Order: sequence, then structure tokens, then C-alpha cells
Amino acid sequence: MEYPTSPRPSYGYEIVSRWKTIKSQFDSGKEQRRQKQIQDLYDVVLPYNALTLTQINILWNFYQSCNGSFLPFYMYDFETQSQSWESLYIGTGDATTTIFDLPGKSTSSQSIYVDGALQGGGYSILTGGGAESADRVSFTSAPAVNQIITCNFTGTLRLKCRFKEDSLGKKAFTYKLYSTGIELVGLTV
Repeated sequence: MEYPTSPRPSYGYEIVSRWKTIKSQFDSGKEQRRQKQIQDLYDVVLPYNALTLTQINILWNFYQSCNGSFLPFYMYDFETQSQSWESLYIGTGDATTTIFDLPGKSTSSQSIYVDGALQGGGYSILTGGGAESADRVSFTSAPAVNQIITCNFTGTLRLKCRFKEDSLGKKAFTYKLYSTGIELVGLTV
């Protein structure tokens, strides 16, 4: 499923990068950190201004179709059609999969990395065809087990999300649209 592209949220909606780090502090003042995930997740806050009843119903019906926070969906960043993105996680190799969705659509200037090494060839970019029209990378041979695949590109960022709230009536939902914005929680690909 894809988050509705219309109505568009108000300018100034926020996408926040979230990592998971375990931190241990010692009596000596030193600190030890351990990264718990290999990709950052993107939480989103979408405020809206002056919606018609029809537009409110589009958003409400989408919320209902997701069963609140139960079903995940993809959202494309509304304002970044030509922004450059770097070090975005694509997937992890399993020695059999050769086609992976890129975290974007309408991409150009793609650079593909396997375990941090820029790939000079051995892959092609497929326009569309992925989940919710995402562009794809097709390798001539599958990346090995546990190899991390990342990319850089220019284009529209694709985020996997779910609604934060699981229990909202239509009045509360509408109030959040105008006051604090609807909150989406970023998920792993």
C-alpha cells in the first residue's frame, strides 16, 4: 500500500532519521556504544491545513484500511524529487536473490555498494517495477550471504512506515491532522 499523494501535507512536514544505539557509561567517564541496526529509520510527522471533507475522508479511509498501526505501507517524500541521497540501505545478500528494490523512485545517478565497496558493474538499474513503483537494482550474480547492499542516488525517497496511533476516532484523527500532525513510525525494509 502507498500513503495517499493527495491531499499533500502542509509545507514543513518533518522526516526524522532514527538510529538504535546501546550506550554504556562507566565510572571512569568513558562510554561504550553499540549499533543495534544497520539502517536508519525515518519517522514522519504530517500536518495538514484547510482540508475539505472529501480530503479528510481520503486520509481517514487510508488509516482505517491500515487497521490503525497494524499494516505497514510505503510513503514517498513529497518534496524531494531531485534531492541526492547517500548510504541508503537496500538489503542484505542471501546468495540467491538478485533483484532488490531501491529506497526510491525516479532515481538517477545511482551508485551501488556491496559491503561498502563501490560496484563498477555487474548490475543494472530497472525503472519502476518494485513495491509501489520503486526502482530496482538487478545483479548479474547474487550478493553473498550477509553482504550489506547500499546505494546513493538522486530522486524521490521511499519510506516504509506505519501509523503511530492504533486507536483514533474520526474526530481525534481530524484534530491531529490540524494540530500536531499525523505521526508515522519508520520500519525496516
